[in-house]
Amino acid sequence: MWDIVLDALVDSAKTLPFLLIIYLFIEFLESNKRARDKTVKLLNGKCAPLVAGAVGIVPQCGFSVMATDLYLQNYLKTGTLIAFFVATSDEALPLLLSNGKTVGVVWIVVLVKIVYAVILGYIINAFDKRPLADTYEVHEEEGCCGHELNEDAVQAACNDEKNCDEVTDNGGDEHSHEHNHEKEHAHGKFAKFLNFVKHPLLHTTKIFVYIFVVNAVFGLLLYYFEQPITQFTAKLGIFQSFFTAAIGLVPNCASSVILTGMYASGNGSIIGLPALLAGLVANSGIALAILFKNKTNFKRNLLILAIMYFAGVLCGITAEVVCMLL
Repeated sequence: MWDIVLDALVDSAKTLPFLLIIYLFIEFLESNKRARDKTVKLLNGKCAPLVAGAVGIVPQCGFSVMATDLYLQNYLKTGTLIAFFVATSDEALPLLLSNGKTVGVVWIVVLVKIVYAVILGYIINAFDKRPLADTYEVHEEEGCCGHELNEDAVQAACNDEKNCDEVTDNGGDEHSHEHNHEKEHAHGKFAKFLNFVKHPLLHTTKIFVYIFVVNAVFGLLLYYFEQPITQFTAKLGIFQSFFTAAIGLVPNCASSVILTGMYASGNGSIIGLPALLAGLVANSGIALAILFKNKTNFKRNLLILAIMYFAGVLCGITAEVVCMLL
Protein backbone atom coordinates (compact mmCIF):
# COMPACT_ATOMS: atom_id res chain seq x y z
CA MET A 1 0.00 0.00 0.00
CA TRP A 2 2.84 2.39 0.84
CA ASP A 3 4.28 1.81 -2.63
CA ILE A 4 1.06 3.25 -4.06
CA VAL A 5 1.28 6.29 -1.80
CA LEU A 6 4.93 6.78 -2.77
CA ASP A 7 4.05 6.50 -6.47
CA ALA A 8 1.30 9.07 -5.92
CA LEU A 9 3.82 11.39 -4.28
CA VAL A 10 6.30 10.98 -7.14
CA ASP A 11 3.63 11.49 -9.81
CA SER A 12 2.35 14.57 -8.00
CA ALA A 13 5.86 15.96 -7.66
CA LYS A 14 6.24 15.79 -11.44
CA THR A 15 3.56 18.45 -11.78
CA LEU A 16 5.32 20.90 -9.44
CA PRO A 17 7.42 22.65 -12.11
CA PHE A 18 4.37 23.07 -14.33
CA LEU A 19 2.25 24.36 -11.47
CA LEU A 20 4.86 26.88 -10.36
CA ILE A 21 5.44 28.07 -13.92
CA ILE A 22 1.76 28.60 -14.62
CA TYR A 23 1.11 30.47 -11.36
CA LEU A 24 4.17 32.68 -11.91
CA PHE A 25 2.89 33.24 -15.44
CA ILE A 26 -0.59 34.17 -14.22
CA GLU A 27 0.88 36.50 -11.59
CA PHE A 28 2.98 38.15 -14.31
CA LEU A 29 -0.05 38.58 -16.56
CA GLU A 30 -2.08 40.10 -13.75
CA SER A 31 0.59 42.72 -13.12
CA ASN A 32 1.52 43.42 -16.74
CA LYS A 33 -1.27 44.55 -19.05
CA ARG A 34 0.87 44.58 -22.18
CA ALA A 35 2.02 40.98 -21.71
CA ARG A 36 -1.53 39.97 -20.82
CA ASP A 37 -2.92 41.43 -24.05
CA LYS A 38 -0.29 39.64 -26.17
CA THR A 39 -0.91 36.33 -24.42
CA VAL A 40 -4.65 36.69 -24.85
CA LYS A 41 -4.26 37.15 -28.60
CA LEU A 42 -2.11 34.01 -28.81
CA LEU A 43 -4.35 31.81 -26.66
CA ASN A 44 -7.54 33.02 -28.31
CA GLY A 45 -6.14 33.12 -31.83
CA LYS A 46 -7.05 30.96 -34.80
CA CYS A 47 -4.17 28.56 -34.13
CA ALA A 48 -5.01 27.93 -30.46
CA PRO A 49 -6.42 24.37 -30.88
CA LEU A 50 -3.53 23.50 -33.19
CA VAL A 51 -1.00 24.66 -30.58
CA ALA A 52 -2.92 22.80 -27.86
CA GLY A 53 -2.86 19.55 -29.85
CA ALA A 54 0.86 19.80 -30.55
CA VAL A 55 1.85 20.73 -26.98
CA GLY A 56 -0.60 18.37 -25.27
CA ILE A 57 0.85 15.25 -26.89
CA VAL A 58 4.07 15.64 -24.88
CA PRO A 59 4.03 12.63 -22.50
CA GLN A 60 3.27 14.46 -19.26
CA CYS A 61 -0.04 15.61 -17.78
CA GLY A 62 1.52 18.89 -16.64
CA PHE A 63 0.44 20.72 -19.79
CA SER A 64 -3.20 19.76 -19.31
CA VAL A 65 -2.94 21.04 -15.73
CA MET A 66 -1.50 24.32 -17.02
CA ALA A 67 -4.30 24.57 -19.59
CA THR A 68 -6.91 23.97 -16.88
CA ASP A 69 -5.54 26.80 -14.75
CA LEU A 70 -5.54 29.15 -17.73
CA TYR A 71 -9.09 28.08 -18.54
CA LEU A 72 -10.25 28.80 -15.00
CA GLN A 73 -8.57 32.21 -15.27
CA ASN A 74 -10.67 32.82 -18.41
CA TYR A 75 -7.75 32.79 -20.84
CA LEU A 76 -8.80 29.74 -22.90
CA LYS A 77 -11.88 28.76 -24.85
CA THR A 78 -13.50 25.43 -24.03
CA GLY A 79 -12.47 23.90 -27.35
CA THR A 80 -8.83 24.76 -26.74
CA LEU A 81 -9.02 23.15 -23.30
CA ILE A 82 -10.59 20.02 -24.82
CA ALA A 83 -7.81 19.94 -27.41
CA PHE A 84 -5.23 19.94 -24.60
CA PHE A 85 -7.15 17.19 -22.78
CA VAL A 86 -7.61 14.91 -25.81
CA ALA A 87 -3.98 15.25 -26.90
CA THR A 88 -2.63 14.50 -23.40
CA SER A 89 -0.98 11.09 -23.32
CA ASP A 90 0.22 11.03 -19.70
CA GLU A 91 2.21 7.80 -19.16
CA ALA A 92 0.89 5.93 -22.21
CA LEU A 93 3.49 6.85 -24.83
CA PRO A 94 6.57 5.98 -22.74
CA LEU A 95 5.00 2.62 -21.84
CA LEU A 96 4.11 1.84 -25.46
CA LEU A 97 7.61 2.85 -26.60
CA SER A 98 9.27 0.69 -23.95
CA ASN A 99 7.50 -2.47 -25.17
CA GLY A 100 8.80 -3.98 -28.39
CA LYS A 101 5.36 -5.46 -29.16
CA THR A 102 3.55 -2.13 -28.98
CA VAL A 103 6.11 0.35 -30.28
CA GLY A 104 4.58 0.02 -33.75
CA VAL A 105 1.25 1.53 -32.68
CA VAL A 106 2.75 4.66 -31.13
CA TRP A 107 2.54 6.66 -34.35
CA ILE A 108 -1.15 5.69 -34.70
CA VAL A 109 -1.93 6.84 -31.15
CA VAL A 110 -0.03 10.12 -31.63
CA LEU A 111 -1.59 10.86 -35.01
CA VAL A 112 -5.13 10.07 -33.89
CA LYS A 113 -4.87 12.07 -30.67
CA ILE A 114 -3.39 15.18 -32.31
CA VAL A 115 -5.76 15.26 -35.30
CA TYR A 116 -8.81 14.44 -33.17
CA ALA A 117 -7.81 17.04 -30.57
CA VAL A 118 -7.44 19.79 -33.17
CA ILE A 119 -10.72 18.94 -34.92
CA LEU A 120 -12.69 18.84 -31.66
CA GLY A 121 -11.02 22.05 -30.52
CA TYR A 122 -12.11 24.02 -33.57
CA ILE A 123 -15.64 22.59 -33.57
CA ILE A 124 -16.26 23.31 -29.87
CA ASN A 125 -14.67 26.76 -30.06
CA ALA A 126 -17.15 27.64 -32.82
CA PHE A 127 -19.96 27.19 -30.27
CA ASP A 128 -18.18 28.76 -27.29
CA LYS A 129 -19.39 32.37 -27.11
CA ARG A 130 -18.04 33.15 -23.63
CA PRO A 131 -16.31 36.52 -23.29
CA LEU A 132 -12.67 35.77 -22.63
CA ALA A 133 -9.69 37.68 -21.39
CA ASP A 134 -9.97 40.39 -24.04
CA THR A 135 -12.83 41.67 -21.89
CA TYR A 136 -11.44 40.19 -18.66
CA GLU A 137 -10.25 42.87 -16.28
CA VAL A 138 -7.89 42.30 -13.38
CA HIS A 139 -8.66 44.62 -10.51
CA GLU A 140 -5.82 47.00 -9.85
CA GLU A 141 -5.41 45.98 -6.23
CA GLU A 142 -6.32 42.28 -6.44
CA GLY A 143 -4.77 39.19 -7.96
CA CYS A 144 -6.30 35.91 -9.05
CA CYS A 145 -7.30 34.88 -5.51
CA GLY A 146 -8.02 38.32 -4.17
CA HIS A 147 -4.50 38.90 -2.86
CA GLU A 148 -3.05 42.37 -3.01
CA LEU A 149 -0.98 43.20 -6.06
CA ASN A 150 1.92 45.46 -5.16
CA GLU A 151 3.79 46.77 -8.17
CA ASP A 152 5.40 49.54 -6.11
CA ALA A 153 7.41 47.38 -3.70
CA VAL A 154 10.60 49.20 -4.57
CA GLN A 155 9.03 52.54 -3.75
CA ALA A 156 7.73 51.17 -0.46
CA ALA A 157 11.28 50.32 0.61
CA CYS A 158 13.19 53.21 -0.90
CA ASN A 159 10.74 55.54 -2.68
CA ASP A 160 13.53 56.06 -5.21
CA GLU A 161 14.46 59.66 -5.96
CA LYS A 162 12.19 61.18 -3.33
CA ASN A 163 13.98 59.46 -0.45
CA CYS A 164 17.34 60.25 -1.96
CA ASP A 165 16.50 63.94 -2.25
CA GLU A 166 15.41 63.98 1.40
CA VAL A 167 18.72 62.51 2.51
CA THR A 168 20.62 65.14 0.55
CA ASP A 169 18.45 67.97 1.84
CA ASN A 170 19.04 66.86 5.41
CA GLY A 171 22.78 67.33 5.03
CA GLY A 172 23.97 63.70 4.72
CA ASP A 173 27.38 63.37 3.09
CA GLU A 174 27.57 62.14 -0.50
CA HIS A 175 29.22 58.79 0.29
CA SER A 176 26.65 57.91 2.96
CA HIS A 177 23.84 58.95 0.67
CA GLU A 178 25.04 56.71 -2.20
CA HIS A 179 25.62 53.76 0.14
CA ASN A 180 22.14 54.07 1.67
CA HIS A 181 20.55 54.49 -1.72
CA GLU A 182 22.17 51.30 -3.10
CA LYS A 183 21.26 49.34 0.04
CA GLU A 184 17.64 50.52 0.00
CA HIS A 185 17.34 49.96 -3.74
CA ALA A 186 18.63 46.36 -3.40
CA HIS A 187 16.25 45.77 -0.50
CA GLY A 188 13.42 47.15 -2.62
CA LYS A 189 14.19 44.78 -5.48
CA PHE A 190 14.26 41.82 -3.09
CA ALA A 191 10.97 42.89 -1.52
CA LYS A 192 9.38 43.18 -4.94
CA PHE A 193 10.67 39.71 -5.89
CA LEU A 194 9.28 38.17 -2.68
CA ASN A 195 5.95 39.86 -3.25
CA PHE A 196 5.84 38.47 -6.79
CA VAL A 197 6.64 34.81 -5.95
CA LYS A 198 4.82 34.56 -2.60
CA HIS A 199 1.33 33.84 -3.91
CA PRO A 200 2.40 31.58 -6.82
CA LEU A 201 4.32 29.46 -4.30
CA LEU A 202 1.28 29.35 -2.02
CA HIS A 203 -1.01 28.34 -4.90
CA THR A 204 1.46 25.70 -6.06
CA THR A 205 1.65 24.15 -2.58
CA LYS A 206 -2.13 24.02 -2.18
CA ILE A 207 -2.72 22.41 -5.58
CA PHE A 208 0.16 19.98 -5.08
CA VAL A 209 -1.41 18.71 -1.84
CA TYR A 210 -4.77 18.38 -3.58
CA ILE A 211 -3.24 16.48 -6.51
CA PHE A 212 -1.35 14.16 -4.16
CA VAL A 213 -4.53 13.27 -2.20
CA VAL A 214 -6.48 12.57 -5.41
CA ASN A 215 -3.62 10.53 -6.87
CA ALA A 216 -3.28 8.47 -3.69
CA VAL A 217 -7.02 7.76 -3.38
CA PHE A 218 -7.53 6.74 -7.00
CA GLY A 219 -4.22 4.90 -7.08
CA LEU A 220 -5.30 2.70 -4.17
CA LEU A 221 -8.72 2.10 -5.70
CA LEU A 222 -7.28 1.08 -9.07
CA TYR A 223 -4.63 -1.07 -7.39
CA TYR A 224 -7.18 -3.17 -5.49
CA PHE A 225 -9.67 -3.36 -8.37
CA GLU A 226 -7.28 -3.74 -11.31
CA GLN A 227 -7.88 -7.47 -11.78
CA PRO A 228 -11.71 -7.28 -11.72
CA ILE A 229 -11.53 -4.34 -14.16
CA THR A 230 -9.29 -6.33 -16.52
CA GLN A 231 -11.53 -9.40 -16.40
CA PHE A 232 -14.69 -7.38 -16.92
CA THR A 233 -13.22 -5.41 -19.84
CA ALA A 234 -12.10 -8.56 -21.66
CA LYS A 235 -15.72 -9.80 -21.74
CA LEU A 236 -17.21 -6.67 -23.29
CA GLY A 237 -16.14 -7.31 -26.88
CA ILE A 238 -17.05 -4.46 -29.24
CA PHE A 239 -18.49 -2.48 -26.32
CA GLN A 240 -15.08 -2.11 -24.67
CA SER A 241 -14.80 1.53 -25.73
CA PHE A 242 -17.69 2.51 -23.46
CA PHE A 243 -15.84 1.13 -20.45
CA THR A 244 -12.26 2.09 -21.33
CA ALA A 245 -13.39 5.69 -21.92
CA ALA A 246 -14.77 5.68 -18.37
CA ILE A 247 -11.43 4.34 -17.07
CA GLY A 248 -9.68 7.11 -18.96
CA LEU A 249 -11.66 9.74 -17.07
CA VAL A 250 -10.14 8.68 -13.74
CA PRO A 251 -7.88 11.61 -12.74
CA ASN A 252 -4.76 9.60 -12.07
CA CYS A 253 -1.83 8.43 -14.19
CA ALA A 254 -2.68 4.87 -13.10
CA SER A 255 -5.64 4.90 -15.51
CA SER A 256 -3.39 5.36 -18.56
CA VAL A 257 -1.00 2.76 -17.11
CA ILE A 258 -3.83 0.21 -16.71
CA LEU A 259 -5.18 0.87 -20.21
CA THR A 260 -1.75 0.56 -21.80
CA GLY A 261 -0.97 -2.49 -19.67
CA MET A 262 -4.18 -4.29 -20.72
CA TYR A 263 -3.36 -3.67 -24.37
CA ALA A 264 0.32 -4.60 -24.11
CA SER A 265 0.10 -7.62 -21.80
CA GLY A 266 -2.63 -9.30 -23.80
CA ASN A 267 -1.15 -8.24 -27.15
CA GLY A 268 -4.61 -6.94 -28.05
CA SER A 269 -6.52 -9.91 -26.62
CA ILE A 270 -7.75 -8.12 -23.47
CA ILE A 271 -8.53 -4.82 -25.17
CA GLY A 272 -7.93 -3.92 -28.81
CA LEU A 273 -6.44 -0.77 -30.27
CA PRO A 274 -9.87 0.92 -30.66
CA ALA A 275 -10.61 0.47 -26.94
CA LEU A 276 -7.13 1.72 -26.06
CA LEU A 277 -7.69 4.84 -28.18
CA ALA A 278 -11.06 5.43 -26.50
CA GLY A 279 -9.48 5.35 -23.07
CA LEU A 280 -6.47 7.49 -23.98
CA VAL A 281 -8.60 10.11 -25.73
CA ALA A 282 -10.79 10.45 -22.62
CA ASN A 283 -7.74 10.59 -20.35
CA SER A 284 -6.35 13.99 -19.34
CA GLY A 285 -4.23 13.00 -16.36
CA ILE A 286 -4.97 14.86 -13.15
CA ALA A 287 -6.48 17.85 -15.00
CA LEU A 288 -10.14 16.93 -14.40
CA ALA A 289 -9.53 16.93 -10.66
CA ILE A 290 -8.18 20.48 -10.92
CA LEU A 291 -11.19 21.48 -13.04
CA PHE A 292 -13.71 20.15 -10.54
CA LYS A 293 -11.89 21.75 -7.65
CA ASN A 294 -13.46 24.96 -8.95
CA LYS A 295 -17.14 24.63 -8.04
CA THR A 296 -18.38 27.97 -9.40
CA ASN A 297 -19.13 26.46 -12.84
CA PHE A 298 -20.05 22.91 -11.86
CA LYS A 299 -22.51 22.42 -14.73
CA ARG A 300 -19.93 23.56 -17.27
CA ASN A 301 -17.41 21.17 -15.72
CA LEU A 302 -19.91 18.31 -16.06
CA LEU A 303 -20.38 19.23 -19.71
CA ILE A 304 -16.62 19.06 -20.28
CA LEU A 305 -16.55 15.67 -18.53
CA ALA A 306 -19.36 14.42 -20.80
CA ILE A 307 -17.59 15.73 -23.90
CA MET A 308 -14.40 13.91 -22.93
CA TYR A 309 -16.26 10.66 -22.32
CA PHE A 310 -18.27 10.69 -25.53
CA ALA A 311 -15.25 11.89 -27.52
CA GLY A 312 -13.41 8.79 -26.30
CA VAL A 313 -16.34 6.47 -27.08
CA LEU A 314 -16.81 7.96 -30.56
CA CYS A 315 -13.11 7.61 -31.32
CA GLY A 316 -13.13 3.97 -30.16
CA ILE A 317 -16.25 3.04 -32.14
CA THR A 318 -14.94 4.77 -35.27
CA ALA A 319 -11.63 2.95 -34.95
CA GLU A 320 -13.54 -0.33 -34.44
CA VAL A 321 -15.50 0.23 -37.66
CA VAL A 322 -12.33 1.10 -39.57
CA CYS A 323 -10.62 -2.07 -38.30
CA MET A 324 -13.60 -4.18 -39.38
CA LEU A 325 -13.55 -2.66 -42.87
CA LEU A 326 -9.81 -3.11 -43.39
